[in-house]
Amino acid sequence: MPEDALSDVLRQVHLKACIYFVKDMPAPWGMDIPAVANGPLHMVLEGSCVLKAGNQQVTLRAGDAVLLSNGARHQMLDAPDTTPEPGARVMQRLLDETQEAPQISATRMLCGHFEWDNAFEHPLFQELPAVMIVRDVFSGKNADRFRAIVDLISTESTDIRPGSSAIADRMGEVLFVSFLRQWLVDNTPNEGVLAVIDDPRLSRALHQIHGSPEAELTLSVLARTAGMSRTSFAIKFRAAMGIPPAEYLACWRLLKARNLLLRTDMTTPEICSRVGYGSDAAFSRAFKRQFGLPPSKLRSQT
Repeated sequence: MPEDALSDVLRQVHLKACIYFVKDMPAPWGMDIPAVANGPLHMVLEGSCVLKAGNQQVTLRAGDAVLLSNGARHQMLDAPDTTPEPGARVMQRLLDETQEAPQISATRMLCGHFEWDNAFEHPLFQELPAVMIVRDVFSGKNADRFRAIVDLISTESTDIRPGSSAIADRMGEVLFVSFLRQWLVDNTPNEGVLAVIDDPRLSRALHQIHGSPEAELTLSVLARTAGMSRTSFAIKFRAAMGIPPAEYLACWRLLKARNLLLRTDMTTPEICSRVGYGSDAAFSRAFKRQFGLPPSKLRSQT
């Protein structure tokens, strides 16, 4: 498999999806969705609707999707002047009803949410815009991929056979990653983790950090992996990421260690070795500086 820094991060955060429904929604309709701890996603499959979030009002059409990455309160409406109902009430009504055939002049919506392990405080999820929109995914070179994903979700979300819900949710995870990848193509970030991931040379070095945190990854080693001089690599990495390579490496090591503490039975010395610390004492000091408590206390609290 090719080197892939984005997949490295997504594996560590244990991405999960939950698909609520794929439904025809005849006008008038409106959902007032409160702030939540996950990341709601809405995708228009047919027709159009209006998103209101903060001071934004955006019209979404077939093939458009929106992700509220920090779970901000928002409204989804058939028209700007529609008075919305509480989102939970609308959702329950949609889940309770049975649609035998597509409804004429209705907006067909796919709705769900995504969540990730907030204990793994990777800067990627702090940098995502609060409102992320991709347009017209049913055209262009990735159209067949998006249609195949949506068709499978649509089929499984109405199937009563065992395992259908699990299949829909797993395909929801595929939809999230495809959405994020398309957003990267459309927006080309200039700084932050996504900018580094989007740069082929820097991304190779990032993947090496992710894959080998226990190794002695000096500036020379990382620059060689990126195919750049030490100076050029250091300057370009810091300009994009906002911190030098060594600082990101230290951050990743500690995040990885925290994940291992919370999710495995590995001993502290084993974790030290796995993330590249030569002594328990040095690891404990660095861990406490980063997270405010020593490793042993974090584990005892879970």
